[in-house]
Amino acid sequence: MATLRLEKRYGASLLEIINQMENYAIVHQSIEDERAKPKNQLIILCCYGCLWGAVIGIATLFIKPSVTVAAMTLGFTAGVSGKLLLQKGE
Repeated sequence: MATLRLEKRYGASLLEIINQMENYAIVHQSIEDERAKPKNQLIILCCYGCLWGAVIGIATLFIKPSVTVAAMTLGFTAGVSGKLLLQKGE
């Protein structure tokens, strides 16, 4: 009975209704994936910045410890900038 009511209500067979719902689900998933990209990109940028900040900070500790914080800040900026330049080239 429920199947017949659905078919009458929407003027389509149950198979057509199911196919249409699957299409909506695919579109919805695509939209959600696109919304998540900027968040992931920000996390990736921060990770690259932290990586280069840490590498340059560790190297600076052995060479000139008094400027380690400044070197780490510049390393973070270089890591983020480098990743952005690589993404722009893709």
